[in-house]
Amino acid sequence: MIVRLGTKADAPAAARLHAEQIGEGFLSSLGLRFLNVLYRRIVSWPRSFLLVADEGGAVVGQAAATEHVGGLYRQFLLRDGVVAAAVAFPRLLRRWRSVVETLRYPAGDGDLPPAELLAVAVDAERRGQGIGRALVLAANEELTRRGVPNARVVVAATNAPALALYLSSGFRPAATVQLHADTRSEVLTWS
Repeated sequence: MIVRLGTKADAPAAARLHAEQIGEGFLSSLGLRFLNVLYRRIVSWPRSFLLVADEGGAVVGQAAATEHVGGLYRQFLLRDGVVAAAVAFPRLLRRWRSVVETLRYPAGDGDLPPAELLAVAVDAERRGQGIGRALVLAANEELTRRGVPNARVVVAATNAPALALYLSSGFRPAATVQLHADTRSEVLTWS
């Protein structure tokens, strides 16, 4: 298994892993087609990146990160907003409050770093083999290589495995937030 930078060709596999393995997230509720559009933007915007755990040509894990979450959201809305809205329209209507909360999120982050580890997902059959940890450490290394001194990750407060992974990878608790009205999340930072 190798960890490498992802390309546009890897975006569908990353989106699939996100949809299958990150069930508690709002973005997952918007569907695979929406996530495909999002991951193509992550790969395309120079201030964001995708890492994939590649095993013989198969993507078995992914990590997405950005140097500036607000900037990524703006790029996504400006360049992909119409397509993303079209592919997720019924879901967006049902979850309109979550859409507003998500769009407000980067603006309400106070003293937290603008860089963010957006998502980490590992194929269910490959969990417990160190792939998630390798992806998180590689994301931290890539951010450092890009001159980013610190980053955050937001995780549901009830997601004990993810919290343990981030804490063991150098992240420290920074805040508890209510990003969505029905979900308490922990914000951890790394520097």
